[in-house]
Amino acid sequence: MRLLTALACTVFLLAATAQAVVVEDLHRALVPVEDHSPRELGRATRAGLAQVYVKMSGSPTVLDNPLLQQSLDNASNYMQRYRYLRSNEDDSLQLQVHFDPQLINDLLLQASAPLWTANRPPLLIWLVVDDGAGRRLATAETHPALFERLAQELERRGVPAVYPLYDLQDTVALDVHELWRMDELAIFGASQRYGIANVLAGRLTTLPGERWMGDWIYLHNQDSSSASFYGEAAPVFSAAMVDAVADRMAERYAVAAGTSRGQDVLVRVDAIRDFAQYRQVLQLFENVELVDDAWPAYLEDESVVFRLSAQAEPEQLDRIVSLNRRLQRLDAAQPLRRGPLNLDLVYRWNP
Repeated sequence: MRLLTALACTVFLLAATAQAVVVEDLHRALVPVEDHSPRELGRATRAGLAQVYVKMSGSPTVLDNPLLQQSLDNASNYMQRYRYLRSNEDDSLQLQVHFDPQLINDLLLQASAPLWTANRPPLLIWLVVDDGAGRRLATAETHPALFERLAQELERRGVPAVYPLYDLQDTVALDVHELWRMDELAIFGASQRYGIANVLAGRLTTLPGERWMGDWIYLHNQDSSSASFYGEAAPVFSAAMVDAVADRMAERYAVAAGTSRGQDVLVRVDAIRDFAQYRQVLQLFENVELVDDAWPAYLEDESVVFRLSAQAEPEQLDRIVSLNRRLQRLDAAQPLRRGPLNLDLVYRWNP
């Protein structure tokens, strides 16, 4: 359990041009259980499958879908393996269950449910805490319990996290008092060095009786949303905060699956200079969940036209593909001499 938490709390330090992270284990769920009984196993497996549906679609409303609701009653049919984990901290028991990726993907497509692919933009998180010893920036070292819970909630919704370096540059750009005031302009400015569009800032105050109060604000470019809470436990704060932010992120990046089944999409990629780069681009397209197949349709100089058999419209695919910083969308590209003119998408490859 400690190893799991340590891995979940790993700080991802990305380059300033980072745009997306491939999230692992989207088909894995972690559910608290009371014992090893078959009854608890069945209940937890059902809850785990529901957790995976929300994680993969990006929205709890997916559970209202009749087909997915029906599948929850037979959750064990979609399970690959499971194991029990015992916490060394409080001796609590959890079930870690893995579901079959292909079966789950097929169910979501059949249900025409939204799909938030594994290629997801990271969330930059700033936290400040007033715990009686003064206001200070919170890290996994200063507040391990808070960050362990936060990491678990982020994994539950499949949101990759990035934490600031809190070095001299960060300190100059955003001091503790500005963060405590939830100064949007200062937070936005300090976040620019990380090149991350989704930013979360939170502040917490400890109260007598192990109670908390706090606020958080979520920024995406010029858009912002916020919420407050009072008197609830810090874990509840983490869960509610992550749910709200994950819902907002999924609104932007999840796409409606199954509405364009088997549609051919022509995508041209320029500046492919050797076979290794060609293989990288082809693999990138093949790894997109909404692409059933990808193959080269035309080659000319350093340009390759790929034909994608997709489950989504071209603009929906672009929202996913453009998260990869090595593909730059070209809106006014020169036409090929002999190749197809009616292209759906055109990109430049930046190795």
